Amino acid sequence: ASGNNLAAAGAGTYPDFTGYQATQQPPVVHSCPYTDVALPGHQPISSTTNCRAKLFFVAAPVPIQEDVLSDVFCRFSDLIDIQIIPGTAYGYIRYAMKESADAAKMLLDGATVAGSTIRLSFAENSSDNKRAKIDH
Repeated sequence: ASGNNLAAAGAGTYPDFTGYQATQQPPVVHSCPYTDVALPGHQPISSTTNCRAKLFFVAAPVPIQEDVLSDVFCRFSDLIDIQIIPGTAYGYIRYAMKESADAAKMLLDGATVAGSTIRLSFAENSSDNKRAKIDH
């Protein structure tokens, strides 16, 4: 009975634990050798080419190899592919689900990956290489 009084006494200052079960496990987090960011485990590459979200990335001070980017970004489900513009440190990461791109951007924008800082923004979802819409 006193647990109910705690919520009433807090007048909304305590989080709502309705439905929480102590036996629930947090999502499994896997280490990645290329970044200190805690990432989910590897996910299969998408079987579709229907792109729902495209991220534009820039790596500095040095380019990041495609296999490294693939290892990092495939941890968010439905990665379609990674396109690095030849001779540059930037390119595009395409996902079949917008939620996957949202999660990747949220966790990795500004993170250090293989010794370079990676910046992410949403790009126009088109087949040509228009400039990305950069959020400032």
